Amino acid sequence: MRHFFSERMSGLDKTLIRRIHDLADSSSINLGLGELRFPTPKSIMEHVREKSSEWNLGYTSNEGLAELRGLVAKNCGYAVSPDQVCITVGAEEALFGLLMVLVNPGDEILVPDPGYPAYPSIVKMAGGTPRAYSLYPEDNFALRSEEVKKNVTAKTKVIIINSPNNPTGAVYSREELRSLARLLDEKGVLVISDEVYRDIYYEDEPDSIARYVQSFVVINSVSKSFSMTGWRLGWCIAPPELAKLFASFHQLAVTCAPSISQHAAVFALKGLAEAEKRQNLEELRRRRELALRCLERYTDLRCLKPAGAFYIFVDISRKISRYGNSLEAALNLLSKEKVVVIPGTAFGQRGEGYLRLSFAASAEHIDEGLRRIGRFFG
Repeated sequence: MRHFFSERMSGLDKTLIRRIHDLADSSSINLGLGELRFPTPKSIMEHVREKSSEWNLGYTSNEGLAELRGLVAKNCGYAVSPDQVCITVGAEEALFGLLMVLVNPGDEILVPDPGYPAYPSIVKMAGGTPRAYSLYPEDNFALRSEEVKKNVTAKTKVIIINSPNNPTGAVYSREELRSLARLLDEKGVLVISDEVYRDIYYEDEPDSIARYVQSFVVINSVSKSFSMTGWRLGWCIAPPELAKLFASFHQLAVTCAPSISQHAAVFALKGLAEAEKRQNLEELRRRRELALRCLERYTDLRCLKPAGAFYIFVDISRKISRYGNSLEAALNLLSKEKVVVIPGTAFGQRGEGYLRLSFAASAEHIDEGLRRIGRFFG
């Protein structure tokens, strides 16, 4: 049979995150998937039920509803025009489209290690070369411009940063972002700032590098902040020329984001679901504290207290010898104790020796899941 597949798909597969989940059954305790276990706020659902019959639910403009783009520009916290905003099918489409528009063969794109596994995969699909910059546990997984600088070459075109960070929960300080901004301006490197967890924080409010750097793209969505993953609604904010080019790619890829999701996001970004959003954040704070207490009570594993997102990156390096690596440890944990966690190696070489646990699960599942983890590693 003739080989029909493109070379760009060579070696690509589902991420380890999804592959681990595909092995789990309904009886498993899920501390793995990056999704809030809260329903979409009732006020948003009621608004959609009440108003959807009045909306035109056909195509919107390719860039998205003008009202929604205006709200994104208004709420982002720095000066941009609505014309710089494109509404996308989740943050993932924004990331994919941007890299397809920006990357030429031979371009190097700096990605965090540990970091979200889709970053290097999409870079490869776009024809570029992912080059990892390290985030170190002894540095609380903070981003350091000195480490980035060591990895910048004449081929470096873009750097991707993510704060609050998946999988570590680290939030980058204003000083770190300013230092990185100075380096990127000096080197002429564009930054893509993935800010999908920016509204989920437990200490100081996360800052955005867009305040300090000349060339930036910001990606965000309502998926995490408003528990709207299935609505598939995100956006990117880009320089005018890039925004125009991205919109052309976006048109060819998906035409426009779902119109009903755009109307729901208008309601959310007007601040009309803020009470439920704050309640969810406070509940996440309680679950974070519960997870940390359970880790201390049931295990002797070490971790850093996450400042944002809803993950704990747990150090299993002292326990890993009997399994060989974090992937085998996660697979054995799933097989023997029916608990889903994500091996650190899914997030890069620097993730080896760690497991990512989500505390977005129910309190009961957090307690029982960590009890089983303690038994497994005991």
